[in-house]
Amino acid sequence: MDALLHLRDMIASLDPPLVDDFCVRARWRRNDSLYALPSLSAPGLDALAAQYAESTTLAGRVLLLRPAYLLALRPALCEAGEDEDRTGLLAADTACLNALARRLSLSIHVATRKREALPEVLQTAVRTGDPGRVERAITNAAVEAEVLARVGQRAERQAPRADTPGQIVALYAEWLIPLSRKIQVHGLLSTLRRR
Repeated sequence: MDALLHLRDMIASLDPPLVDDFCVRARWRRNDSLYALPSLSAPGLDALAAQYAESTTLAGRVLLLRPAYLLALRPALCEAGEDEDRTGLLAADTACLNALARRLSLSIHVATRKREALPEVLQTAVRTGDPGRVERAITNAAVEAEVLARVGQRAERQAPRADTPGQIVALYAEWLIPLSRKIQVHGLLSTLRRR
């Protein structure tokens, strides 16, 4: 499990740049006129996790994340409206998407490490083939609480508005962490499907 702890440390090292990028993006409004939003649709977390886990390049993963970022994360992070000066706005979106893709890519490696040293409870869950049971078996509430606390503290230092830290913590709690778990579930169950 030392490799798993190392991966957790790596994930922890990717959270500060992601939080910083979210804080930078939160300085601008949504600027919906820049995006072709009506033509976009974001898949649910289960579908996105499967697509993400099967994608092999960072660029491909960024493309998969883009609809969810534009339709869910950006509106949760940014105030409505348009900015007159949009200098840096698209660069901020690109930075957020790249940091998000890098952060979530480690979920695939976490699944690999968990698969190599499956505790009995996880082995049993994987054998059932039930994604919900596997997700419950890999969920570590204490680790998730640590992540949320760390993210909240970082956001407090970088936030452009008083509500930004809470918004970023909510994005982690309601979207990023569940998606990360589902990517791990997909990775763990894909081994079972290949047999």
